[in-house]
Amino acid sequence: MKTNQKKDILIFGCIIDSRSGAVVEMYHETGYDAIMIDREHTALNSETILEHIRLARALGIPCMVRAADSSYHEVCRFLDQGADGVFMPRIHSRQEAENYVRNVKYPPLGIRGLGASTCPAGKYMGWGKVRDMVEFFNENLVIGIQIETAGALADLDGILSVPGIDVAVVGNDDLSMGMGIVGELDNPKYIDAVMRMIAACEKHGVLPGIACGDPARLRFWKDRGMRMFWSAADICSMWDATQRQISSIKSALAAKKAPPMAIQSNANI
Repeated sequence: MKTNQKKDILIFGCIIDSRSGAVVEMYHETGYDAIMIDREHTALNSETILEHIRLARALGIPCMVRAADSSYHEVCRFLDQGADGVFMPRIHSRQEAENYVRNVKYPPLGIRGLGASTCPAGKYMGWGKVRDMVEFFNENLVIGIQIETAGALADLDGILSVPGIDVAVVGNDDLSMGMGIVGELDNPKYIDAVMRMIAACEKHGVLPGIACGDPARLRFWKDRGMRMFWSAADICSMWDATQRQISSIKSALAAKKAPPMAIQSNANI
């Protein structure tokens, strides 16, 4: 996945609710660059996440997991399933970021345990030697954090300079709430905070990103240096499409005149 960071923009589709692999296919077929499977705010279990990762690998779309916390047992479990990387929400300090990176990396860079051929990450990649697997994942696993707490905002340089961090994504809701302006994403104070995060990312060679699905807002942040966008969530897409569909159906039924049909009549019917 790190090769994809050379692209100008990365657009993620997020799996929040779906247990069906159809959503992985949907993001792949409609042109998203990568998917993020969420553990923080969902009830998705390990088996479901494994199947999503497996399908993503088969389709060739990069796949990351947002972990529920930075503990060893949480992080290692999902990386062993073959994900391309992991996002960590609610980082508060440099120490937390360092501990998180240590749990993701194999020795000598970290403390991650080696499952080797007993886990999907080792079994399905065709490694010639176990050492090859260790070196590959230490070099290529994408490590992401979320900038969404007052502590993270106060120590951007300290956190973003931690060796091994590749991506930092702004969590709008939590960050604005931590600033005392919850939901005020157009507030000059909020925009200034995000701009400081972008500048710190550029300074330390970290890819900056933000959760954003609105095209106008997405372009606003692209023009200011954002390069990664979490721009869709399965449950939001389903609700939006369903609401638009039922609204159009009710409008058609209530109209005084029937709307024109797109199909052609057939005299033989």
